[in-house]
Amino acid sequence: MQKLYWRPARISSLVHLLVAIIAVAILLSVERFQVVQVQHHFEKKLQAANRMHQGMEAIRLHRIKNVAPVDREVDPADSGMIGAANSSITTSTGSLAAKRTTANPNWAAVIVDQLLEAGVQPGDLVAVGVSGSFPALNLAAVVGAEVLELDFVSIASAGASSFGANFSALTWLDMERVLIDEKIISRASTAGSLGGTLDRAIGIPASGRKRLRAALDRNDIAVIDVDEEISSIDQRMKVYGDYAAGRRIAAYINVGGSLVSIGPKSAKRLYRPGLNFKPNPRGIGVDSVMMRFLRDGVPVINMSKVVALADRYGMPVEPTELPPAGSGLVFEKREHSRPLVAGLLIFLLFTLYGLLKLELGARISALGGRRRQMERMV
Repeated sequence: MQKLYWRPARISSLVHLLVAIIAVAILLSVERFQVVQVQHHFEKKLQAANRMHQGMEAIRLHRIKNVAPVDREVDPADSGMIGAANSSITTSTGSLAAKRTTANPNWAAVIVDQLLEAGVQPGDLVAVGVSGSFPALNLAAVVGAEVLELDFVSIASAGASSFGANFSALTWLDMERVLIDEKIISRASTAGSLGGTLDRAIGIPASGRKRLRAALDRNDIAVIDVDEEISSIDQRMKVYGDYAAGRRIAAYINVGGSLVSIGPKSAKRLYRPGLNFKPNPRGIGVDSVMMRFLRDGVPVINMSKVVALADRYGMPVEPTELPPAGSGLVFEKREHSRPLVAGLLIFLLFTLYGLLKLELGARISALGGRRRQMERMV
């Protein structure tokens, strides 16, 4: 006589509960036992971060010896890369939180990461637009390009917003000279402007504009001197084009948020910080250096909205100590273990099959049914 087993018409709540417990346990295991994954091009990124650290130290020592001490209230990490709240060459109000966040040598590794994502190869030509407002990011851009063995042409804005390179004796152009003397970087900017409003430092005292011109002169920088914003864009593109001499420009790095380089506030909101490949359709009519490159199919690395970028790369916002080279998500990330996920997923599928299709689930359901029946009898 064939033995018959009774199966419940539906899966009991006990089986549902058991499945839920197993699924939650698997989820917790996957989250608990993550692995540290070393990111691609770790050595190049570390090389860039170390060189940026050397450059920051060279500038800090030069500043202390020749210009002004580091104000630890303003610059708690003692980086030497943060300027004064105001000076004769300060072009606008800047964010102290953003300036403090840039005081991190690992920004050079971020530049390396984004250049590689943009598809550059050794020997490629990169255009760079730097601003006195963010000297640390300027250093990161140049160091990143050189570590990747790229050719680059840089145009600088001499003026700076508050807490940037706004000491008249230590503009970004002067910092470039220090870095070249210390063999941190190989070359200075090809051309420069006064910066600030309309790229002519409108609104700062005449004495400030005179000091900016003096900085351009003493560092032997060709001056972009214009009457209109559009002329500044044209001249910058000409500088890049003349240097390229027919070669393809592989990427453009924009540091800061100057009107000439990126456009007005309405345009700035259209582009994410970091790498951009295409122009936003809503910003096509807004002229800027960045827009022209994007329209020509040149990837743009937009180093603005620094705090958002720092969050993306797991870098500290307003660090109180100088972060060590090699730290941040650009170097290592905690990720789910693929073998563990695959193994636990297979285990879950077999468990579900056993509970819902084979006798195990039926027996558990029957056991739950008999228990409830006995409870009612009692």
